[in-house]
Amino acid sequence: MRKLSLGCPHLDRCLAGGIDHSGITEIAGEAGAGKTQLVLQLLLRVQLPHALGGLGGGAIFLHSDAPSYMPAMSRLRSLAATFANQHRAYGATSDRLMDNVAVMQVDHPDDLEEILRTAVPSHLRVKQVRLIVLDSIAALYRTHLDESMGRAEQHGTRAQQLFGLAARLKRLSDEFNVAVVVTNQVTDKPLDAAAAVSVAPWERSACGLPDGGGMRVPALGTAWAHCSNTRLLLTRHAVWLGEGGLDSETRQTQTLRQLHVAWSPRLPNRSAHFEVREEGIVGTGDGALGVR
Repeated sequence: MRKLSLGCPHLDRCLAGGIDHSGITEIAGEAGAGKTQLVLQLLLRVQLPHALGGLGGGAIFLHSDAPSYMPAMSRLRSLAATFANQHRAYGATSDRLMDNVAVMQVDHPDDLEEILRTAVPSHLRVKQVRLIVLDSIAALYRTHLDESMGRAEQHGTRAQQLFGLAARLKRLSDEFNVAVVVTNQVTDKPLDAAAAVSVAPWERSACGLPDGGGMRVPALGTAWAHCSNTRLLLTRHAVWLGEGGLDSETRQTQTLRQLHVAWSPRLPNRSAHFEVREEGIVGTGDGALGVR
């Protein structure tokens, strides 16, 4: 199976080469964890030839995480300028990189269904595309619920929508040979003593809340959990470094970010540290912190 490199040897080592080129890879995490930064980076890296870790094609960016995709495009253009300088020998320019990314705004689950049924296949038939990104699935399916339905009926309807969405994305991946990456939000889940017994050590490390009273898990429940082929979890924690100077009342903290393999058909549960820098997502320290 070909892989789409993240552009960092530490993170690629954690993922045994990168993102799978087929099936659905889910990237879940809280706000500010780096989900959008990572997928924007992939929109550029997919355009590189196979020898450089790319898949040799363009991308489709389905944006639903905010009313406008302009802030994300501003960040993508900044990344493209840096990326073009790094790969100028291969003909990369900022404008060419941006032209190879088709952006579609999605505001409702019905809009997404229509776009995946018509606009996306039409684009795939005429363009050399190797990556579809949906950022984010939770922004659509957590907020657009029919208030006239009861809670159980709402969840049942949403589950059917998610199963249909996953089936369509997997068909597109198979038919057009494209990787699919979907971002997801997280939700806090309380844990009682009985439930805590079944929590795996890696889950407690990656998802446990600071107070130890619960878990921060990917949103959309078990319905969506069974839809993705690979689930990656991004976490961020504030690490206390100590007090300031003698005359300072400030506490010195540092944000620690990690990428965790929650599940994969080919990878063990392991993690890697990373930082969000001006040039994108960059791994730090040892790539894989060990199997959990």
